[in-house]
This record gives sequence, C-alpha cells and structure tokens, in this order.
Amino acid sequence: MKLTIVYDPKCPKLTPEAYSQSYRDMFLALCDRFETNHITTDCSSEDIDADVIVFFDIHSSHHIKIDGIENHKAVKYEYFNDPWQGEFKGKYNDGTVVYKLGSKERSKRALLRGINYIICPYTNLYYRFIDIHLPDDMLVWFPIAPDIKRFKSRMTILSDRIPSVLLNGHTWPGVSGFKPYNFRRWAYKSDICEAVEHGITGSAVVGETYPEYLSRYAGSAAFCDTHICPKYSEIPLAGCVCFAQYQYDYKQMGFRDGESCFHVTKKNLKDTVESFKHDVSQYQHVADAGRKLVEDNWTSEHFADFIYNHSMEHK
Repeated sequence: MKLTIVYDPKCPKLTPEAYSQSYRDMFLALCDRFETNHITTDCSSEDIDADVIVFFDIHSSHHIKIDGIENHKAVKYEYFNDPWQGEFKGKYNDGTVVYKLGSKERSKRALLRGINYIICPYTNLYYRFIDIHLPDDMLVWFPIAPDIKRFKSRMTILSDRIPSVLLNGHTWPGVSGFKPYNFRRWAYKSDICEAVEHGITGSAVVGETYPEYLSRYAGSAAFCDTHICPKYSEIPLAGCVCFAQYQYDYKQMGFRDGESCFHVTKKNLKDTVESFKHDVSQYQHVADAGRKLVEDNWTSEHFADFIYNHSMEHK
C-alpha cells in the first residue's frame, strides 16, 4: 500500500524537540507501516501516486494547496487534534507565524479536499465540535498512541519507584463553555499529589526524556474534565498506576476502576492517593494491567496497523 503523507515539517508537535512526542510517534509509525511519500509544499494531485493520503495537520495550520486533490482516487484521511480549537492568528514562542482554523472552517476545508475520514482521538469532542459541520459521520477514532520503544523503564516495579503520585501538565483556564482543566487546577492547589508545573512554563521534564522521568514515580495523574489527553496512555505505558478522571473513551480502551487504573474525583482523591502511598507495592497488579492494555492495543504501531487495515477495507 502506497501512502502519501502531507504535513508541515516545522509543526512543533512533529519535531524531535516536541514537548509531547506521542503525536510524532504516530506520524513516524504511519510512515514506517506504508510505502511512504512525503509532501510538504504546494503541488498537483497528478503528481501523487498513492493508495492512501493522510493530511497529518494536527491543528489545521498547514495551508498547503494541492490542485485537484478532491478528485484523487486514494482513500483520504485528515488528522484533527483539539476539535474545540477556535480560529487563531498569532505566533509560536519561536516567532513562527501561525494561523489555525476553527472547527467550522477546518471541517469545510476537509470537505473541499474530498477527505473521506477524519482521524480524531476524542469521540465526545468530535461529535460536539466537528460532526455538526459535516453531512456524514466521518470519524475514525484512535486514542493518542505513544511508541513503546521510548518507555524503556516501564517494567520497573512500584516498590523501586518514588512512592508518590506525580501531577504535571497544562493549567490552561479554558474559554467560555470549554474548561478542560478545572479539576487539574484544583488538584494543583491541594497538597495531595506531587505537583510539578508543566515543562513549557515550569520544571517538569518533557520531550524524549519524559518517559524515563515518568517511570520514576509509582503513580501519576491523568486529570482532564473533557477528554483523554496523552497522559491517559503515557502514564500506564510507563508502568505507573494511573489516577484518572473518568472518560468514556478510556472505558472504550478497556480501562476499569480498581483493575487497571483508579477513577478519582474531588471526593475520593485524597483517600485514594493516601492509601496508595501507604504501600505502593500492593498495587503492582493495577500498574501491570494498565501497562499491558496499552502495550497490547494502543501503541503507535497499533495505530499505524489500524489505519493500514482501515484503508485496505475502504479503498
């Protein structure tokens, strides 16, 4: 199967320096799974020899033009992260000018391109923000999937780790009608978990060394009010016990409270964490079950296989 992957080589989430490497993991796994050709600049669809075309434009900010792409016979996919994003014009921290499309415009552009399927890691947010702008259900769901090879210390047992629950990540206050980190912001103000400010603005380790850093801890927190962020996969793959806010997509991934993770709320977080810290070794079975779920189903290689098989069925 021949794949043409369309992307911006300067996309911050696809570079070796990206603070979160899981998106890059998925991108590289796709390239490895297919016979792959790369397109990064304007061209004609007549120059594309492909069975599958994937626009890996995570935030709909790569405004490439491919003449006639809507008529190309390949199965066409586009990756949408952050379905809630509004239109944004500005600059990244390095000064790069960026223009992100909002949900309506990115959906419209996908239709103009003749996209057949939209890959998105969040079912609830896809239907809330994207599906309403489309004539048909175009969702292909797969959660954000890290590369297992980066998690070298995932087998380290809990008794050899720091007996604490790491809490790190964005504390973005959100916008009107969409505030994904209210619980996380509350948890940061408590002394229940070991809180470390996000690596972009604080001291938390990010990027290539993040899996090793994460694996030092017996537990870690995946707190998000609205969706399964990358931590929901990265934490269990690191061999940590995952303390997670409940998300339907996490249930669809196979995670169960007390078996492969702990579901926590403001009411039970303190008691749950204190019980865990009292003797982390007794929760080894929870860490092992969560790690195995990701290892067996939700790595970047599984993502690439899923898209390969899906495109074979729909070509």
